[in-house]
Amino acid sequence: MTDGSLLVLATQYSFAASFAAMAAGTLYFLMERANLTPDYSPVASLAAMVSFVAAINYYAMKDMVGMTGMASDLASFPTDFRYVDWLITTPLLLAMLPVLLGGKRFDTGLMARLMAADIGMIAIGYVGEVSINASGGGTMLSWWCLLGSMVLWFYILYELFAGIGRASAGADDGLVQALGLLRSFIVIGWLVYPLGYIVAALDLSDSLLVARELIYCVADVINKVGFGMVAVAAAKRMSARQWQAGQIA
Repeated sequence: MTDGSLLVLATQYSFAASFAAMAAGTLYFLMERANLTPDYSPVASLAAMVSFVAAINYYAMKDMVGMTGMASDLASFPTDFRYVDWLITTPLLLAMLPVLLGGKRFDTGLMARLMAADIGMIAIGYVGEVSINASGGGTMLSWWCLLGSMVLWFYILYELFAGIGRASAGADDGLVQALGLLRSFIVIGWLVYPLGYIVAALDLSDSLLVARELIYCVADVINKVGFGMVAVAAAKRMSARQWQAGQIA
């Protein structure tokens, strides 16, 4: 890819835009905590933690990739920062679902299983990505790591549909719908990341690798800020029901 590419420039600016979106999301979630009952305020706290960690990482990454439109500035992009971000934020995202169930439906065991599987998935993916970066393409280790990460992802999906499904049986219709939408983020929104991994492993073209970073930025904003907004909206609904029922003074 030649220097001065519009794709490169758009990708570089997407890091700054993502930082702004994450910072704005953090402020929004912190303000929304005041609108939630004690049972559901942890949902907003978790959402704020996710977007705050992501904002810190994107603040660092936007300076590393520059805003020159030069492919050479993007070529040495530090993959480690993305995995540091995902290792911290994705378990917190998954923790929102059991917390959102609230009360007697909350299952600490389910939360622990989801978070442990997610940490394992990201850690294995990181090992594979390091192998790809070192060799300039896919290796036997990288493909085995992809398989291991996908197995854990499918386990996470199983817990989300089976475990969360059982725990939410008979719950408020609005909460059930919100949980279904949040699961869709993880089924559809998270699919971007293994596809990006495969693009790097196949080493198809420099343009695709640059486009991957642009898509990652957009996906991160949707899967973090968007996910948090849906979760907080559901928490507000459930808080309102508690206040109306006179359960919270």
